[in-house]
Amino acid sequence: MKSMLHCNYLVGVLGALLGAMIMRAASAFPMAFTQNGPGPGFWPFSLGAALWFAAALLLVYSVTHKAELKEQEVSLTTAANKRVYILMAMVVVFCVLINLLGFYAAGLLLIPAIMVLMDYKNKIGLAVTAVGTMLFIFVVFALILGTKLPESIFLG
Repeated sequence: MKSMLHCNYLVGVLGALLGAMIMRAASAFPMAFTQNGPGPGFWPFSLGAALWFAAALLLVYSVTHKAELKEQEVSLTTAANKRVYILMAMVVVFCVLINLLGFYAAGLLLIPAIMVLMDYKNKIGLAVTAVGTMLFIFVVFALILGTKLPESIFLG
C-alpha cells in the first residue's frame, strides 16, 4: 500500500514531463492559424499544454493537502487496477502494430480487444463496432480530410 500523496507526486511529475515532451515535439510543426484553420502543431501542443497544466494543478493540490493525502492508502493491485495495466500494455502493443500492420489493421485488433477486456461478449457487436469505427475514421480522415494515416512498414 502506498499513500495517495506519493502517487500524486509520481503522476504529477510524469504528467508534467510528458506534457512538456508533447509540447516540444509539437512545436516543430507550424501552429499559426491560416484560412484553413490552425496549423498541424496547434492541437497536439494544446493537448500537451493541458496535460502539463493538469499535472501542475495536481502537484499544487498535493502540496496544499499534504497531511490528508498522506493518510489515504492506495492499493495498486486491485482487480480494477490490473485491468488498467492490461489496457496500458494493449496501447503499447497497438503503437507497435501501427508500424507493422498500419493504423486500420491495428485499430481493427485494438477495438474488440478493449471491448473484451471490458467484458463485452457479443461477437457480432464486437465486429460491427470495430469495422464501423474504422470505416468512420477512414471516411473522415482519408476521404473528407485527405489525411493519410500510418501504413504498414511492409507496404512502404
